[in-house]
Amino acid sequence: PSMSQFIIDEILQDGDLIALSRHKFGCRIIQRLLEKCPSEQVHDLIELLLAGFLLVSTHAYGQFVMQSLLQNIDEKQRILLVDLLEQHLTELALQAHGCAVICAALRYGDPVDRGILAEMVLEDSDRIVCMADSRHGETFIANLLDVVGDAGCHRLCTLLQENPKLEAVLQQRSQ
Repeated sequence: PSMSQFIIDEILQDGDLIALSRHKFGCRIIQRLLEKCPSEQVHDLIELLLAGFLLVSTHAYGQFVMQSLLQNIDEKQRILLVDLLEQHLTELALQAHGCAVICAALRYGDPVDRGILAEMVLEDSDRIVCMADSRHGETFIANLLDVVGDAGCHRLCTLLQENPKLEAVLQQRSQ
């Protein structure tokens, strides 16, 4: 990790972290830094990523950076990230790469945050239909069911009965 400091310094001084996070190979560099370096070493990188949250989260390569961030973040920054997820839930849900970030949050997030996020998702059947019909739909439904427990499962079943489009999407996925 200490040998990686020159990379972090270069990114912070001369690089465009958002552009690098959205680059085919740059995203992998950022992911490895987030995974391998202590949080205090990558603190400034994380702050910049949080500032460009929506741009990074909805990009084909940037989504992987955000998924890595969800797994390698300190408490204070995690709270900011969860707030951003909540603020931009609809925009993320409507976009395939954003949906992948929500799936990762449902899978790797703090249990309390996962519950709050799942409740927010369950509030809007159109959002659920959109996410279930995305490329990450199966993962989304599985992660959602893991979080919501029996009561949430009952609500999801009720939504299925009320929304034939959602039922059709889920039947199509199961074939």
